[in-house]
This record gives sequence, structure tokens and C-alpha cells, in this order.
Amino acid sequence: MAPTAVGRRLGFHQERLYAAEAETIAGLGLRWGRLPDARAYVSGLIESEWFGERWPHFLRCDVERRGSGSVWSTCHRLDDDGPGGRPTEGIILVADGALLQPVVLHELAHLLVAPDAGHGPDFAETLLTLVRREMGFFAFAALYHALRRREGFQNIREGVADGP
Repeated sequence: MAPTAVGRRLGFHQERLYAAEAETIAGLGLRWGRLPDARAYVSGLIESEWFGERWPHFLRCDVERRGSGSVWSTCHRLDDDGPGGRPTEGIILVADGALLQPVVLHELAHLLVAPDAGHGPDFAETLLTLVRREMGFFAFAALYHALRRREGFQNIREGVADGP
């Protein structure tokens, strides 16, 4: 996730958020060897009571490979039928070698925030919520403090509350 590795110009928040991820959670979490295992993980998370309490509008997400030679992962919203134009369904498209929990949670967080959230504070708070639940307190705390040290994220909350 390092900015220089993706070979593209990064925005203000994006650069800082990627740096915080690289510093803290990039080497942590689950690594899947097979796409069906990552799909099962995402489906189980979305179907959990915990997830439904926070994002009841989001119903389904698939995980696909982005394509041979891809260097960065992304996601695609399949509709805009949720609150504030948020999707109810989406697809996470993972780059080569990126069947990693931090990558999947990062892209899932994009699908849960408003379409114009980018990598800003709302996105960061959503990502922190997912990281705390799925990767544990120590991964969350490291990411939270790394973000709070960076311009644009000093006032972020520790996550999102239950409900939309």
C-alpha cells in the first residue's frame, strides 16, 4: 500500500492514510491463499449481527481478482440504493498478491461510506471500526494513533456507532 508502489498521484488524505496503514497494519491479519476463502470471510462478516447493527443497508459483497499484473486493489459499488447514495452491494477487486485482511477491510470500508468520502476522516473511522472488530485492539490502537499524528486526522473518532 505504499504510495510509491502504486505509481500514481495520491490525494492529501489518501497519502497520509496509506502511510499509517503501511506503518501499522500492512503486515498483520489474515492472508488467504484462495479467493473462495476471502469471499467466505467477507460474507460471514457482512452477515454478522455486529455488522448489521452498523450498516443494515449493506447486504452483499463479492471478492474478485483485479487482473494479472495489477498493483493496487479497488472496489466497485453496484448500486446507490442505500442511505446517502451508499451502495447495498459491491465488489472488492484485489490486486495480485493482495488477498490480505487489511486490503479487504480497506476496500470494504470504501463501500460503507458516502460516495464522496474518499480517504478522509469518515472513511478512516469506518476502517478503524472494521479493524478493531476483525484484527483486534492492538492493530486498531496502532492505526488509530498513527492516523491521529497525521494532518487531516487529528480529530477522528475511534470508530462509528451502531446504526446508519
